[in-house]
Amino acid sequence: MTARRVKLVHTSDVHLDGRVRSDAVDGFRNAAERAFSRVIDVVLAEEADLFLIVGDLFDHGRVSDEDFHFVREQLGRLACPVILLPGNHDVHDETSVWHRIEFDDDGSHNGGHVHLLLETDGDCLEFEDIGVRVWGRAMQEHAPENVPLEGVPPRHVDMWNVGLAHGQVVEERIGWASSQITHDEIRDSGFDYLALGHIHVWGDVSQGTTKACYPGSPVAAFASRDGGHVAIATLCPERGVEVERCQVDEAEAASEGASGDWMMP
Repeated sequence: MTARRVKLVHTSDVHLDGRVRSDAVDGFRNAAERAFSRVIDVVLAEEADLFLIVGDLFDHGRVSDEDFHFVREQLGRLACPVILLPGNHDVHDETSVWHRIEFDDDGSHNGGHVHLLLETDGDCLEFEDIGVRVWGRAMQEHAPENVPLEGVPPRHVDMWNVGLAHGQVVEERIGWASSQITHDEIRDSGFDYLALGHIHVWGDVSQGTTKACYPGSPVAAFASRDGGHVAIATLCPERGVEVERCQVDEAEAASEGASGDWMMP
């Protein structure tokens, strides 16, 4: 491999909705906005080469224009490429929230730094300057028929291979469950790093040579004791992929009664 050292920041399951999630806090309309702003702070502090948002940035497709403005404002603080993938709360169907939001202020439709992975058969982006290829498959429906890692392309031998997938990791596929990702699919994906979303707490589900991670929701109140984090992944030719858990929201803000290490959204 001729790839260089790359650092990326990975989040998911922010569930922005300025109307119902919580009261105003620290100058933000709600706790989700505060947590997302802190994630952006981490991207800047780490001087990340890539920022990945792996589904459920929005809680549903009826969010307000104020939510869109907030996202554009926060992503406008960054210069590195930003990759967004729809999740099960913000699926890309005929009523998709992604038909409404525009990132023109950030130049995303003009070769700018914000990139949406909206192809339901999968889409690749190559960033030759940092030696990274990113693949993700947009979710059209959260259903058993949805296979997040279906159609993964063969490895690019001269670049880091990074995947984005929103769904539930299982050892073996169960017929009734939606958007499942099996251990074998992770192992056979060929990704160096698989950025996951859908589970609200931190989880390492690496298989074979693929490092795979759930960062959990950055909003501690949306998860158990393992919520409120963001993942920082360093892709190093000499040492492989190393992942660090960075706390962005206080654990004591987590919902009372939340328990267990694997909370479903």
